Amino acid sequence: MNLIELGENTDCEYDSEHQCAANTYPDCDRLVHCVAVQDQPTDQWQLHNLHFADAEEVELGDAEYEGELTYHSVIQVNFCPFCGDRLQA
Repeated sequence: MNLIELGENTDCEYDSEHQCAANTYPDCDRLVHCVAVQDQPTDQWQLHNLHFADAEEVELGDAEYEGELTYHSVIQVNFCPFCGDRLQA
């Protein structure tokens, strides 16, 4: 999921992403810089936790297809929880 697709799911606009080797699940735990929320300017870093369905979840009926986004949470952060760096725009 790229930053545009992530923004479409959250009604936000993102301009950059912090990536570090300490993040062992970079497709699921995303640190992105948000510049707008519902068309209102902002300056904040957000940690997005994304869960994509696997074959077992499809088999159990919890998802329609593998790779379906089934869970998405967002929290505002100032530091990377993986490497400890202070996040700056």
